Amino acid sequence: MAPESQEQTPIHGLRDLISKTAHKTAVMSSLVAALFAAPASLAHASEMSDINKLMRAGQYAEALTKTDAVLAKHPRDAQLRFTKGLILAEQNRSAEAIAVFTKLTEDFPDLPEPYNNLAVLYAADGQYDKARAALDMAMRTNPTYATALENLGDVYAKLASQAYDKALQIDPGANVPQPKLTLLRSLNGNTTGGTVPRLASAAAAQRDAKAKAEASAAEQQQRAKALAAEKLAQQAAADKAEAEKNAISKATSEKEKAAADKAAADKAAAEKAAADKAAAEKARAEKARAEQLAAEQARAQKAAADKAAAEQKQKELLAQKDKEQAEKLAREQAARAEKEKAAQAAADKAKADKLAAAEKAKADKLAAAEKAKADKARADKEKAKEQASAEQDKTAVLAALNGWAKAWSDKDVRGYLGHYASDFDTPKGASRKEWAEERRARIEDKGRISVKVSNATVSINGNTATVRYRQIYNSDRLTVDSRKTLIFVKQGNRWLIKQERSGG
Repeated sequence: MAPESQEQTPIHGLRDLISKTAHKTAVMSSLVAALFAAPASLAHASEMSDINKLMRAGQYAEALTKTDAVLAKHPRDAQLRFTKGLILAEQNRSAEAIAVFTKLTEDFPDLPEPYNNLAVLYAADGQYDKARAALDMAMRTNPTYATALENLGDVYAKLASQAYDKALQIDPGANVPQPKLTLLRSLNGNTTGGTVPRLASAAAAQRDAKAKAEASAAEQQQRAKALAAEKLAQQAAADKAEAEKNAISKATSEKEKAAADKAAADKAAAEKAAADKAAAEKARAEKARAEQLAAEQARAQKAAADKAAAEQKQKELLAQKDKEQAEKLAREQAARAEKEKAAQAAADKAKADKLAAAEKAKADKLAAAEKAKADKARADKEKAKEQASAEQDKTAVLAALNGWAKAWSDKDVRGYLGHYASDFDTPKGASRKEWAEERRARIEDKGRISVKVSNATVSINGNTATVRYRQIYNSDRLTVDSRKTLIFVKQGNRWLIKQERSGG
């Protein structure tokens, strides 16, 4: 379906030509009657005059009612059928107007006006290829038809503009000027036979207009390529400048780091030298104190030895007794020392064991905490991964839903059926082929279809997704606003419809 903005494409002469054609109604009717051997009565001419008065007054509903009533009596009247198509176009009922003009081209293929008006309506709907084909048919019936030739030039200009837009990859909804095509208001028939002298060069002008449009499209494509190349060159220059900037920054940082490392090394060496000097001075002082204590001890021992020697002779018995007592005391002291040493060793071992146990408990606690932290991090990561996967699946399911609705709206039957799984539960036990043919017939039978979805909610369980949403269906025959539920299954990388039912 063409964008809404294209549906409002202006049509030249839609109302301006109404007043100009009113006085020609009787002449046109008689001309058409002569062309198709269906003589019109005076009463018929009066009815046509009444219809044209209603159209000039803007009373299109009344004009259409009047036209249908006369057509019931004269169903083969080409002028009446042509007038009905004009009224439907004025009421923006394009699909019905297209049907009327299409039937006219089938029944009266030598008339150029229905082809021209079909082209105008196709262009208003953005279908420029169809518009071009219709105008080609109009030119075949009368190669010198000036209005059809002018309209064909506008269509070629629009096709060239679309080619330029595609080359630049711009938004297709951009504000591109729309072609202004002329809707013919009268059915004159192919009376010139393609030999009017002042339009004898019309066919050549048509070829020139087409060639000019194609040349313009080629020039615009070359311009788009040049713009893309310039953009790539600018990006390469920017990348090179960024790389040079990073290299300079890296070199500066490494130089500053080397200077800082050298200063730290110099400071550490100075501190070590000062510490070594202080340690040497301390060792010399301790050595001097040790030597002084040794000398004093030697003098004291010598004095004691002299005293003992002096008293030895006088107190041999006492000395002997003292010696025995001293030996006994020494043994007792040695035994106490051994006992105290063993007790101290046992205490030290117990203390060390206690400290080791405490350190081990602390290490075990820290290890348990780190493991719990790592486990939580892994769990959080897995949960985030699952949530991300679920969101991706939901996004893919919604995309499949919208693609299905768009294919339906575009009447793209092949794309529409491609959204259903191979094991889709068809209604009423029909075969897949019967169901597909029925859906194709119902879609292609509609002149216009619009399917919109809203308020969609998605719940996913493994490879199955349930989508509940509101569906607004519009066609040229029916409008339905309802709640629906679709069951999707994941097959490969695609989400396809497995079940379809009404209600939430």
